[in-house]
Amino acid sequence: MKRYLLALFLSLGLTACNDDHKDQQNTIAESPELAPNLPVGTYIISTVTNEDLPQVGKYYLGQDGNKLLVLNDEQDRAQIVMSYDAKSKTWQSNQKDKNLVIKLDHYEKIVDEKLDINQLIGLYNLSFSNGTTIPIEVKANGQMIAKDPNCTFNAVITASQLANTAIYALTDNKCDLLKNNTQGYIVVDGDLDPTSFRMLSSKLESQDVWAFLN
Repeated sequence: MKRYLLALFLSLGLTACNDDHKDQQNTIAESPELAPNLPVGTYIISTVTNEDLPQVGKYYLGQDGNKLLVLNDEQDRAQIVMSYDAKSKTWQSNQKDKNLVIKLDHYEKIVDEKLDINQLIGLYNLSFSNGTTIPIEVKANGQMIAKDPNCTFNAVITASQLANTAIYALTDNKCDLLKNNTQGYIVVDGDLDPTSFRMLSSKLESQDVWAFLN
């Protein structure tokens, strides 16, 4: 994704600070600096964190007011995931640092489309950053089933107002690898080809799980 940095020409500054008085879910109060007034859509972004390390990622804004901010590490795995819930008007972050500061330096809107959950039907291998893989199947109507006896779970996938994404929720989860990924977003990102989709969560210490078509 770093190849897009040369193409980015718009600039914007913003900061985001977590509220020290929120609970262990790392939910932080709404901040006008955190959510720039951008039109609905999907954006490539470039940021500098409070550690002064430039990162790139994607910013998704939906018709329903929900938002998803993803910043990747050098291996393109999501390092920072922040989601905004329009109903509760709160942000949630996967980070422990409650003093997290994010500065958005550049953004560029890209072509996107609504994801039909039936597009996901198929057999996949889930790939974790530690090298572990787990076979799964996505069936019609958004059913996801793990096919590994040592990592069993069922999941329900539903439509999302954020382009290129769907919402997932694990049920009957007996997979320790996904203990912090019980719910979140399925994201289709062509920049991660041949990855079919990634499973992201803004829960504390969640993982970026990649799915490869089997």
